[in-house]
Amino acid sequence: MPGATWGGPPVSTRTAPTFSVPEHLWETDAMLDALAARDVAQVFRLIQRETRVSQTHLGVAIGLSQAQVSEILGGSRRVSSIDVLTRISTGLCMPTDARVVLLLGDRSHGIGAATTPSSDVIAAPNVQAVAEEALVERFADVEAVYPSRSEFTSKMPPHALFDCATDIRAVGLSLNLICQQYADSHLAQLVQDGARLRLLFLDPAGAAIRHREIEEDMTAGTLGALTSLNLQGVLRVRDRLPADIRDRIEVATYDQTIRVNITLINDSLCIAQHYLPHARGVESPTMVIKKRWPAAGLYHVFERTFDELWSGGQPR
Repeated sequence: MPGATWGGPPVSTRTAPTFSVPEHLWETDAMLDALAARDVAQVFRLIQRETRVSQTHLGVAIGLSQAQVSEILGGSRRVSSIDVLTRISTGLCMPTDARVVLLLGDRSHGIGAATTPSSDVIAAPNVQAVAEEALVERFADVEAVYPSRSEFTSKMPPHALFDCATDIRAVGLSLNLICQQYADSHLAQLVQDGARLRLLFLDPAGAAIRHREIEEDMTAGTLGALTSLNLQGVLRVRDRLPADIRDRIEVATYDQTIRVNITLINDSLCIAQHYLPHARGVESPTMVIKKRWPAAGLYHVFERTFDELWSGGQPR
C-alpha cells in the first residue's frame, strides 16, 4: 500500500474552521494505540466520532484536501512520511505527549504507560509504585536516544516540537534547533499566539566559545560568528513584535564551558544534546526526555541545569 507522498504545497489552513480535539481524547487507549501504530485513518475516525468534524474541515485544519483525507480513511493511502505526520500533528495541535507517541511509533514510553493506569493497577496501587520505581532505575524518563543530531531531526523535526508550544526554554551554544531550523516567521507567530521563550546563548566573544572552537579544530571566530548571527536573528524577531509582547522573548548570554544543549518545551519535554571532545556538535548524541514524575528522573536534572545557567546569564 503506498505511503502518502502527495505533491504540491499543503492546503492553506488560514481559513480553517475552529474546531478542537478534546484533551481527554489524546489520553485514551484507543487513540494512543492508533498513534503508536501510525494508523492515521483510525486517528481521524476517533476525532470525527468525538467532534463530528467533516472530512473537508478536518483536511483544511491539517493542510490536506478532502480527497486526501477520504483516501486515508478509505485505506487507499497510508501515511508514512514524517513530513505528513508532522503536518497532521501540527494542524491538530496534538499535545507534546501525543506527538512523541506518533513520531516514535511506540506508546510504551508515552502518556498511556505513565498516566493511564489499567484497572488492575488502580486496584493494586503498590504494583504501580513498583513499576514506576523500576522504570526510574532502568530508564529514568528517557523516551529515545539518537546517535547524532541529524538522525534526531529527521525523526522529530523542529516544527513538530515547537508548533503550538506555549513555553520554550533553551540553553546551549548557538541554539540552531530554534534559530536555524525553525523559521523566524513561525517563531514570531508562536509569540503572538501567547508563547514565552527564554533563550540563553554562549557568549560569542567569550572564552568558552573559543575553547570549543579549539576542541573542534575550528578557525578562531567560526562559532562566534554563527552564534552572533543567531543571536541577532532572535533579537530582530523580538524587535519586530508589537511593543506590548516583546517581553515574551527573553534573551541572555553566558560564558561557561559548554557541555550540553538543553531545550525544554511546555514543562513536559526535554531535548538534551551533548558535546563530545573533538567531535562536531551535529555528530553528538541526542536524548529525548519526557517529564513523568514530580521530582525523579532526568527531566528535573536538566531543568535545574537550565535554571542555574539562566540565573547567571547577561540579559540582551
